[in-house]
Amino acid sequence: AQTLDDHKMVRYHIDSGNLAVTDLGRVASHFYIRAESMATFNEMLERNKFPSDADLLNVICNANEFENVKVRPEELDEIDKLMKSECALEVKTPVEDFAGKSCVLMQAYISNARVNSFTLISDTNYIASNAGRVARALFEICLKKGQAGAALKLI
Repeated sequence: AQTLDDHKMVRYHIDSGNLAVTDLGRVASHFYIRAESMATFNEMLERNKFPSDADLLNVICNANEFENVKVRPEELDEIDKLMKSECALEVKTPVEDFAGKSCVLMQAYISNARVNSFTLISDTNYIASNAGRVARALFEICLKKGQAGAALKLI
């Protein structure tokens, strides 16, 4: 309960033991977002009140839902090639990190780029199937926080 309180998903009163759900907790529950991702979203959105498209894409790609996307040394050449040819938005995290790789593959998917490596195809499909859910949750979070500009970009 204390962890959820720290991530602003519930209000936990230690003395009484009462739990009260917050808007962020409802959003996380509705969209099956991990508590660690909610903490990341809170931190990144607090740091940047007026995020650009690249900033929001970076927030999405930093979700813990994508931590299973491993960076393999044999994929780096193709990822670098995709980043140079298909990424219209800045990749704010190194491609050696799961968030950077996710950002490149998401932009490649959106631009309908041809991905050759089987493992990258599999990772791209995983990212594409989860990114919509994460983006929708971020949209709801931005609405609840009153960040209309960011919410507009996410819709």
